[in-house]
Amino acid sequence: MDKSDQLTMRDHNQRLVLQALFNAKETSRAQLAVDLNLHKSTISSIYRDLDKLGFIEDLGEGTTTETGGRKAKMIRFNRQYGYVMSFDMGRYHLRMALVRLSGEVIFQSAELVDGRAVDEVLALMSQHVKAHKNKKHGTQEGLMGIAVGIHGVVNDNQVVYSPFFDYRNIDIAATLEKVGGVPVMLENEANSAAVYIRDYHDYYRTAQYDNLVALNIHYGIGAGIIIDGQLYRGMQGDAGEVGRSIVAMAHNAPIRVEDLYSEDAMLARLAALTEEPVANRDAFVTFANQNNVVSTRLLEDWVIGIAQVAYNIIQTTAPQALFIHSRFIAEMPDLLGRVIEAYQHMNPTNESEILFANRSVYEATLLGGAAAMTRRILDLEELPLIFTH
Repeated sequence: MDKSDQLTMRDHNQRLVLQALFNAKETSRAQLAVDLNLHKSTISSIYRDLDKLGFIEDLGEGTTTETGGRKAKMIRFNRQYGYVMSFDMGRYHLRMALVRLSGEVIFQSAELVDGRAVDEVLALMSQHVKAHKNKKHGTQEGLMGIAVGIHGVVNDNQVVYSPFFDYRNIDIAATLEKVGGVPVMLENEANSAAVYIRDYHDYYRTAQYDNLVALNIHYGIGAGIIIDGQLYRGMQGDAGEVGRSIVAMAHNAPIRVEDLYSEDAMLARLAALTEEPVANRDAFVTFANQNNVVSTRLLEDWVIGIAQVAYNIIQTTAPQALFIHSRFIAEMPDLLGRVIEAYQHMNPTNESEILFANRSVYEATLLGGAAAMTRRILDLEELPLIFTH
């Protein structure tokens, strides 16, 4: 084996060891050698290098072996190594979280940005970065990267399309990189939600879903798609734009899914039908709880519409599970059962599950973005990782 091959193998083995350390609650050098089928001397050499970099946390001695041998020193990935700042640039709110590389949230906040232009929102983000970039927050390295969830199409770290902000002549990544001095990653918010479900294993199943879809129904509608464990973006980042799917034509103009079933669309439809203002989601829920005929019929239409969207996605991608992120369902839980029932009438034999990602409705984009940024920092983008809350 020539020197270049040796270096390649060494790099490969080091990433495997780092992955195993990251995923383990606790392990030892001897256990790593067994799990990875590597010679103990290889493990020891890699251990020394990773330890010098600060990647390893010493957990003390383990229990005595059955044969009475020496207790092993237990180790894992250093959960105080560094942290990522993650943003969710929503239409009405800017959400931010500081997240350790291992996944735990250090701090998070949200502020109203309704009516603000994108440059004003970017200025707020820059303020957050300036406020934290020189703070370690109990970590060794401090801020190591910034993730930004975009409600629109992202390609090559640039916003290609968004229905909510005009990103023309605005370079989010370049601006924040200059302010923070760390790498910045932009990603579609539904894609980040799918990464969150995959990496945080946020579902009540022991099996791992390697093929899943996260259907985000917020002010727009989008889907994040995981195929064979990897995020699928499609050509120029356009995969998953299900909200732009055409369901009908009226006066030679297309009617799209999100024109009917997004939160904004539902608020507008209810206001038009009742001839009363429906300012926000809370107002919509208040109408719905009154069980008046208009809101009841409108929600019946929403249930059927979302079931149809789920049916079409499942027919196209055949995932093990489709996770619905919806604040409507979070606040009106009976809607989930109704959507599943309507779907089952359309497709009674399909084995794909429909699940509600309740725990992550408000955090999925933030934590998924942080997980993706962490993978890039650690050069573990293609390997399965387990993040913790």
